[in-house]
Amino acid sequence: MRVDSDAVDNLIVKDDKKDDSMSKPAQDILSNVFESQIPKMGKIEFNININSMGEASQPVIVTRSEYMRRMKEMSSIQSGMSFYGEMPDMYNVILNSDHKLIQNVLVDATSACSENIKPFSEILEVSKNRASELKKAKEGKKAEEVPESDKNELDEVEKKILETESEIKRIYSDYASKNKVVHELIDLALLQNGMLKGEALNKFIKRSIELI
Repeated sequence: MRVDSDAVDNLIVKDDKKDDSMSKPAQDILSNVFESQIPKMGKIEFNININSMGEASQPVIVTRSEYMRRMKEMSSIQSGMSFYGEMPDMYNVILNSDHKLIQNVLVDATSACSENIKPFSEILEVSKNRASELKKAKEGKKAEEVPESDKNELDEVEKKILETESEIKRIYSDYASKNKVVHELIDLALLQNGMLKGEALNKFIKRSIELI
């Protein structure tokens, strides 16, 4: 694997590697906050990952998917794999859960959004529980044996889950859009990879001066 395909801690397997201690709800908050502010870049897709990399490591790292890079390189020399060349480039945005800046963003986002998030979280929990009950009731049954009312209710509940999750993401997105630290961390990681150019670079420089 290439040295820029992942964080160093993931490239070098260690016997004493510590487990990520951040809870799933906390990871969801950070994912929603950062994912909503990653800029759109043509045929490039970004995936958020949260790793425990130590307090001294960088807060945000951008790496390119090793698998997708290899497939694209092979597509240039093998005609049968040309479709990989048309697929978007895949990059991972790794958030260091141990870094103070990431932890500060988590605390601030939780505090700023908790009141608006609470009613949607309650709706989401009820909806997921009901969806689980309906799916469990279908187990071991043929499609024609499941009551039509249950099928319709499951469709409505799953639709409600998607709508509620969308509202939660919107709330975190509104918060993140006004958080200069979030934008600064993303831009720094992109800059390190040579992916910050033009107007985006000018905005980064201006914001950096304001923060100083």
